[in-house]
Amino acid sequence: MIRSVSRALSVLRALNGRMHSTLADLHRDTGLPKPTVYRILETLRADGYVRDVDGRGSYQLTAKVRELSDGCSERLQIVDAAIPCMIRATRRVKWPLGLSTLDGDRMAVRYSTMPYSPLAYLPTTYGRRHPVTQSSVGLAYLAFCSEPERRFLLPDGLPPRLDAVLEETRRRGYAVRLPAAPGDSATCAVPLADAGELLAVLSMTTFGATMTAAFQKRHVPVLWETAGAILEAYRPLRQKNQSAAAPSTPAAASASISSGA
Repeated sequence: MIRSVSRALSVLRALNGRMHSTLADLHRDTGLPKPTVYRILETLRADGYVRDVDGRGSYQLTAKVRELSDGCSERLQIVDAAIPCMIRATRRVKWPLGLSTLDGDRMAVRYSTMPYSPLAYLPTTYGRRHPVTQSSVGLAYLAFCSEPERRFLLPDGLPPRLDAVLEETRRRGYAVRLPAAPGDSATCAVPLADAGELLAVLSMTTFGATMTAAFQKRHVPVLWETAGAILEAYRPLRQKNQSAAAPSTPAAASASISSGA
């Protein structure tokens, strides 16, 4: 066994377990000496697999780690595009934002700005997986995804009550989850779609009593504005990825075509 490779993989696994990790976190999670962890982090950062997080003394994986997996999804590039846009929005309005994508039959939180929000009710929701029928991000996804995808997610059919909720979500343009009990949080969520493909759902979480009609009128436009900025940052990444994946035309074939052969 090559111990250096094993150690680097253990650091990658630890980084994958939370949104931000400090040197102390990774030392504790892996059991490796801090100097060893630091050298691995610096190597991963130099190669583009890890980034420093806003001068906070912590580290985070980048989308480049997905190149290590055959199951790499183009959709997840939207996370890299979204992070700076979401942080800017939270610093402006103070409320935390989340970005979720479909993961199997649930919505997985791929990024959260709770660490940047003075109003966050949790340190982070990164990594959480929400049922599609019981969360605002899931309802937004169900309302705006394609019909075949909706049938896959709801194999037993669409209950009349849920159908009414999805119809109201489409009419309104966004989903809302109100608190089920006193003290619960509330969330509103908008879809992120590009070229006819639903990529993710952007959400804002508040205290339950805060999610009034007036709050929605004031803050949902912030979500839409942030969603637009995310898509604008995402499109060049998508085009770059598609260009890199496109097969090149051999010179001989080009010459044959141009000569009419």
